Order: sequence, then C-alpha cells, then structure tokens
Amino acid sequence: MRHILCGATALVVLGAAAPAYAQSFQPGLYVGVDAARASVSSKYADSSNDISLGANTGYQFTPNLGFEVYTRTLSFNPFRGFLSEPGYYPDQHYGIALMGNMPLDAHFSLFGRAGVGRTTMKATRSSMADRTDTDPIVGLGARYAFNRAWSVSVEGSYLTKSEVSLISFGARYQF
Repeated sequence: MRHILCGATALVVLGAAAPAYAQSFQPGLYVGVDAARASVSSKYADSSNDISLGANTGYQFTPNLGFEVYTRTLSFNPFRGFLSEPGYYPDQHYGIALMGNMPLDAHFSLFGRAGVGRTTMKATRSSMADRTDTDPIVGLGARYAFNRAWSVSVEGSYLTKSEVSLISFGARYQF
C-alpha cells in the first residue's frame, strides 16, 4: 500500500509541474517496446535477473498526462524440484496505467506510472491450475526525446502484489 501511495503522490507532483515547452506540445498516440531485468521475491521461482520483454500503446493527452495499455513477459524459471512444496510464480503481466510526465526541457522529462493489471501465476505442479491475480503497478523513470516522434527511456517499476521489480530500457514512437 505504501508503494501505491508513493506512486500516486509522485504522479500528483508531476502533474502539477508547469512545462517549459507547453507551446510546442502536440498530443498523440504512441507505441513502445522495452527490455527489462526482472527479479521476484518468491520461493517458487529463480530470481536470477531474468530478461523481460514488454510492449505498450498509449495516448499523451497533455504535456503532463497520458494513458497506457501494456503487456509484459516475466519468464521466471520455476523451481520444480520433487521435494519442493506446491506454489505459484509470476509468468506474464498486462494492464493499464496513468502516466504523469514532468518535462525538464525540450528533450528530457521525468515520468511516473500508476496502474493496475493482471498477472498470470503459473503453478509449480501440473496437478494445480494456473491462476490470474489483480496486481497494481507503480514506477518512476526518465525519458530523452530525440525529436517529437522518437524517444528512449529508463524506468524502475514494481508489481506490488506479485513482488516483481523491473528495471527497463525502452524506445517509443509518437505519431
């Protein structure tokens, strides 16, 4: 709950900031991809900094506010030992997020994410059914825009229920 409150506070602060280049802003649809290092706090999955791939699409309404739909693989290696107890580990995640943005100049900006999604939890035993959980997400990052259309970003995010930490590097194209 503390992570959600910190993320919401960061979005309010980011949304209240007055951008320096508001006259040059153009709202628009965007698409993006990213690769991340994912780690999990689970006794059922190997947390060896697995690679996670993600894709998103969204709309930037104002210089400070956007909305995003995203999906991500988590691909953790489960411990499937004969003597381990049955359980679940996170495998995939998809959801929606409100994006707060604080432009620092014409190229650099800071952003925050607060959203909710569904995480597919894989069973460690074939006799158990997989399940899905509702999983809030919070994140903070920085973006560098080469021009109006192309930008790159680095972000740290956290899936609060499944306890997955992500450090991602991505690229975005805004139409």
